Amino acid sequence: MDKPLISVIIPVYNAAGYLQRSLDSVSLQTYRELEIITVDDGSKDESLSILESYAAQDHRFRAIHKENGGSSSARNAGLKVASGDYVGFMDADDYIESDMYENLLRAYDEDADADVTQILSCEEDESGRQVKAFGEGFDTSESFSGREFFRTLLLHTGDSSFCTKLFRRDFIEGFSFSEGRLNEDFELLVKMSEEIRSLHVCRKPGYHIILRSQSNTRGDYNQPFYENVMENAEKMLALTSEKYPDLKAEAIHFYLMQAMWFLLHIPSAEMRDDNRLYTSVMKRVRQYRGSIGKDQYLQPKAKRNLLILAYLPARTIKKMHESIKGRS
Repeated sequence: MDKPLISVIIPVYNAAGYLQRSLDSVSLQTYRELEIITVDDGSKDESLSILESYAAQDHRFRAIHKENGGSSSARNAGLKVASGDYVGFMDADDYIESDMYENLLRAYDEDADADVTQILSCEEDESGRQVKAFGEGFDTSESFSGREFFRTLLLHTGDSSFCTKLFRRDFIEGFSFSEGRLNEDFELLVKMSEEIRSLHVCRKPGYHIILRSQSNTRGDYNQPFYENVMENAEKMLALTSEKYPDLKAEAIHFYLMQAMWFLLHIPSAEMRDDNRLYTSVMKRVRQYRGSIGKDQYLQPKAKRNLLILAYLPARTIKKMHESIKGRS
């Protein structure tokens, strides 16, 4: 019996300095039945020539070139040509353990109903220093229904990355990534949670996330990114109200945590009455201030900061902004 084929889709944009480690980690997988689809998204560096070099040396690699359209556009382009029985994703600056795809595929044997399997990840800075260890958030391998997975996303205990997961082809082909948006992984996983029969989390190390200094979350303040983040938080409130009303407390907790994250990153100069994102978030925080003290999932520092933001006048909050950020 033929072994199932895994399609690995890797969007690439100006990642020449990271590609060798990333691509080598895929090519050296212990599971060999791979179709590695690299999608150059209009890079201006040497990325495309590197991808073409790998494709010339290893028949499992396929290099696609397209005009720049963003990571979601590149992933969708990869999905259109993928022929595997299962589909996985990687980011071009990350790398993986040699047995990651073998473990992800084997996890399907442990849960016959699984539409998705997931591996553990760690986070490293660009110097190689580990920032977050493998295994945080899960103590044992276990399966989650779509509703249970949705709840883990609300509580920030679930993994919202596509790169740590392996999807059944017949499941993922009904979805596509929203193009022209940021934070698209989270948005699509929420949509998928309504259809997932089971997501099986395999407690084995697998995916290394590299935290680049110029990313949306670590570089300069990027308002469009936070607009997408808070729009997703609003969608979570609406979806919870419609589908899972018993998870209302968790949905409010999710919104408050996203709001806290946004308010710790926005510069004081942007905390203005004409900044619609800022004013809408502050309005919501004040709307839910009665829930802050009762939120059993909030850490003491987050609860303190949210109470300050919810009750103090706007002018006072702006003056205290740097102090609040420094104490978080």
